[in-house]
Amino acid sequence: MKYKYTTVDLALLAVVAAVFGAVFTLAWTPYYAVKAIGGKLAAVLLTYGIWYMAAPLAASLIRKPGAAFFGETLAGLVESLLPQVGGFSCFIYGLGQGIFSEIAYAVFRYRKYGALQATLAGALPAIPSLLLDILLWQSVYPPVVFTILLVLAAASGAIYGVLGYLIVSKVSPRR
Repeated sequence: MKYKYTTVDLALLAVVAAVFGAVFTLAWTPYYAVKAIGGKLAAVLLTYGIWYMAAPLAASLIRKPGAAFFGETLAGLVESLLPQVGGFSCFIYGLGQGIFSEIAYAVFRYRKYGALQATLAGALPAIPSLLLDILLWQSVYPPVVFTILLVLAAASGAIYGVLGYLIVSKVSPRR
């Protein structure tokens, strides 16, 4: 497998970053709407995965080491440049989420980019997301609530991760 990024790969990363930066920015509205109606647990389950979707989609599309990391991190950077409630912290979240998404492909030595890897790449970012909620926003969760939030965020991310994979598998001529 070639690990060198081509101009097409870089262009695809730019498109993923721009599209998902906008999607991430727009996702704040449904997050707060669901949170107002169903509480934090419902909001985490239904929306957190949206913010984890760029990595598995980028990795499924480009299929090279670093694609998940760059897809998620650059989308977080674009989101941080657009007006929304998270500000620059969105880039920090994107960085953490990108690192954890990349792990899903690294453990398979970048040889597999299937549904399992996309599911893991969607689920693993739940870890840095909740830790950053605690560090940046002083969110305080009892251990049981933290565990429930982690499971719900990972489940949401897994769903959106495999959705990203399925989108690429249906539309990409590179597959």
